[in-house]
Amino acid sequence: MGSHSFQSIEEIDATEGLTDFNIPDTHVRDEPRVDDVYDLSQCADEVRTPRENEGYENFDNDSQPIDGKTFDTLEAAYNFYNRYALLNGFGTRKHNAHKIRAMGAIFRRQFVCNKEGFKKVDDKGANVNQKRRRDLRTGCEAMMQVTLSKKLGVWVVDKFQDFHNHPLTTTPSKVIKHRSHSMQVQSWFHLPLSDEHEALQGLQIA
Repeated sequence: MGSHSFQSIEEIDATEGLTDFNIPDTHVRDEPRVDDVYDLSQCADEVRTPRENEGYENFDNDSQPIDGKTFDTLEAAYNFYNRYALLNGFGTRKHNAHKIRAMGAIFRRQFVCNKEGFKKVDDKGANVNQKRRRDLRTGCEAMMQVTLSKKLGVWVVDKFQDFHNHPLTTTPSKVIKHRSHSMQVQSWFHLPLSDEHEALQGLQIA
């Protein structure tokens, strides 16, 4: 395959010339063509309402729609989803990353609930006396996906799932213990970790 310039990104199929990190291709569900996400009129424009899944309610504290939301950078997109997760009582992880192989540039990224998937168990060469950490993942499918729009020059939320298959944490002092929140909360409030739970008392977790 010949090299691709940035100007031709809209003609590249989402399955061509991409490298997935961390997760096999079989975990990528219903990927749209790259040029399918550039028309923001295709994105949902209604405000999402709280849903329930297996008895666990989800609280959307953002008054604006999340589908179709735009960000100037990937970091800004992740910070938004991490804050959304903080307010809703769950942790996050950076998940799938797709890039144009010839360019080495990421054009699509997924951020997921920290209980997404299940840890792989490899017993080959494992020490029988070694204590194995308990797997806390539940296969949760809550996630936010952003794709770079060459036409607009921004990152667009083109896939968002806000339901969880596990209870959400509603206690501020417990929410900030998620690995994805501890350092970010400290930077938001410029407080030592011991004082974060007091600052979070003013946030609407539930």
